[in-house]
Amino acid sequence: MIRDRVGRDIRIWMAWLAGIAAGALLVGLIMIPPVIGLADSGDFGRVLGVSGLRVLHPDQSYEALYFKYAHQHFGYGGYTLGGYVSTHVVFVAVAGWIGRLVDGSTFDIRVLGGLYAAAYIWAVVLFVRYAPRADSRKATLAMALLLAAALLFVFGDIGYAAYFQSFFGEPYALIAMLLMVASAFALASSDRPTGWLFALFVAAALAVATSKIQNAPLGFVFALLAWRMCGLRNDPRWRRQVWTGAGILLAGSILMIVAAPDRLKHVNLYQSIFFGVLKDTPHLERDMEELGISGKYAVLAGTNYFQKDTAIPQNDPVLHREVLQQLSHKDIAMYYLKHPSRFMQKLDRAAENAMYIRPYYLGNYDASAGKSPGAISHSFSGWSDFKVAYMPRKAVWYFLIFLVYVGILIAVWLNNRSGKWRIGVEMLAVVALSAVFSCIVPLIGDGEADLGKHLFMFNVCFDMMVISAIVGAFYGAIKLAQRRVWS
Repeated sequence: MIRDRVGRDIRIWMAWLAGIAAGALLVGLIMIPPVIGLADSGDFGRVLGVSGLRVLHPDQSYEALYFKYAHQHFGYGGYTLGGYVSTHVVFVAVAGWIGRLVDGSTFDIRVLGGLYAAAYIWAVVLFVRYAPRADSRKATLAMALLLAAALLFVFGDIGYAAYFQSFFGEPYALIAMLLMVASAFALASSDRPTGWLFALFVAAALAVATSKIQNAPLGFVFALLAWRMCGLRNDPRWRRQVWTGAGILLAGSILMIVAAPDRLKHVNLYQSIFFGVLKDTPHLERDMEELGISGKYAVLAGTNYFQKDTAIPQNDPVLHREVLQQLSHKDIAMYYLKHPSRFMQKLDRAAENAMYIRPYYLGNYDASAGKSPGAISHSFSGWSDFKVAYMPRKAVWYFLIFLVYVGILIAVWLNNRSGKWRIGVEMLAVVALSAVFSCIVPLIGDGEADLGKHLFMFNVCFDMMVISAIVGAFYGAIKLAQRRVWS
């Protein structure tokens, strides 16, 4: 092991420095007034009541309440049962309990932001602590510095950080994904993997799978990766822990799918049909006939479930009986399999929105900050601004990127017989698979509705792929240079 003068692994020092830098960045970026957050857009209501919180001033105008301003303060209320199924509400409820200890009259969104920041710092520390180890202290230091800088530049960007001080589920999924990947690499890099690291992996993976209904199937892939970790240790206790963890992930994913409210399924199915398959179709009659939908519903093509004044109300019982109860998302998937050109059109539509980390139509400031309505912050936005300005807008480019990335992973996996190395490579493959899944599922499950926000997890996984590619290339260059020196 490469150690510094005081006998400690140099990556430990770098991990602590990276954690301090991450904390300072987030405090300065979003917590020091003017406080930065994200406006509601109408999604907070399904989280607030369940978590014991409420809007403090509901008498504002519709635009001010939902789009123009982020809100720093919220009220406390009773706990209500709703149709929103997610472990995200538990996290928010814990923030509410802490908030009551800090200030019993109003809840400051910075309490929630602080919890997200602490979890983000934990992930950064884990990543850097178990950064790839080279054959010299300087090379190892360079690897840790590069990884820390990349994590701060990409995931400390205001596009991600602004979400921390909101009640959206996106930051919960982001932090869980970061902790899951960090703990997986820590397990693969440790001389003797510990039970607490594996417990962190399982908890984080479960949080990702249960953050949203659309992420639930990912739990099956995470369970498979957990099972692959059996080979990291040979003792019976470890095998029991691994099997238990894999079982928890399987059970959690199944429960998440089963617990999805029928109303939510019908909303998503409506979006998939009328705001997906039938939106902008050049063959409306043919597509409706193929799906078994009566021609009288052609007037709904291109409408979303929440649109007002549609020719036929979305909650019309006949519509539900004749369409939403007769079709399923399997029928939507089969339609796209039969018509791949139509699905390519939808993927191009997704590609147009794929690189928007945050919704630019939602304000970042509380009204008390004195900013213009809808104002957004561009502080520390280098990565998010770069993606919006320069990343491609066609799906074919992403196909090529993913093919090259997966091809390199396969080559690395085949050329390394170490079980630990292979676990790390498989974790990156799961990240790539999650990105593909996070792009396809919203199109099939919710049509083109709010694509920018629904592709948030695609952004997270894609950015992890970018960081891994940069760090991997740097590591390969170091190894190659060292071999030339020795030869």
